[in-house]
Amino acid sequence: MDTEFELFDDDKSDVNAPPSYHAVSMSSISADSVQCKPSFVFSRAQTKQIRTTVLSLIRGMVITPDFILSSVGPTLDACATSLPAAEFSDILQESNIEGHTPLYWAIVNKRPEVLSALYKFITPYKHDSFQDVRLACMVTNDHTLFTRLSLTSARLHKMERTLNLSLGCPDEIQVYEGDTENQFTAKMQITMFQTRIRVVQKLRMEFIAQGRIWGLLFRVGDDTRWEASIYLAKHSLPARLKALLTVEAQNKQHQVLKKEFQLDEGYFLAPSE
Repeated sequence: MDTEFELFDDDKSDVNAPPSYHAVSMSSISADSVQCKPSFVFSRAQTKQIRTTVLSLIRGMVITPDFILSSVGPTLDACATSLPAAEFSDILQESNIEGHTPLYWAIVNKRPEVLSALYKFITPYKHDSFQDVRLACMVTNDHTLFTRLSLTSARLHKMERTLNLSLGCPDEIQVYEGDTENQFTAKMQITMFQTRIRVVQKLRMEFIAQGRIWGLLFRVGDDTRWEASIYLAKHSLPARLKALLTVEAQNKQHQVLKKEFQLDEGYFLAPSE
């Protein structure tokens, strides 16, 4: 059944009966079928209807199996013109679809084109949606996307974030699955390590492996020498830790450093909050 879907029309809209998502055929939606007024002076009921309609459209993009990919850009543009930019950004970052954000579902349902289109309207990034996107990458075990979106928790720490941006530090982390179950290798290339650790005293490197977000924390100890520890990020499953950290200087003139991490029998590494 083809259904014409309108965001707002003074002559036709029934503000007391907002359209239901389940009553809409997402395959029939296009930019032409989404109509709105350029003015943002709406009554409370009208604004509620517009938000309901916009959310229905977004839900269809990230969940509905038969959505039309070519309609994503035009439909999002039409939705964006129906609401103030800040309010539309809020909708995209609210946990309004089965307890998660639209960004989360775009990742879990493997819709990269939709994810890229949604990101164009995100300003600024909110803490809860940032954590939800991290969770989505962990659930899908997608380290590549985690890296591309710069989802390391260092972004949540102002000094680390500012220094990384000012120095333009393009850290590189590659993850390789091991020959046996629950085994993997993470190879990191950390640029300007000495400078960064001296300035901020802490340096976080994070990656996804085995469906968990792992972190390697370098910090300056009481004796001014740097120390290293391993942690699991929030929502990761506990793990029986047995790891070997190998540190090599880029110029190859310094001694290779090695440190083992292993918990006692029966103990597990639990995720941090």
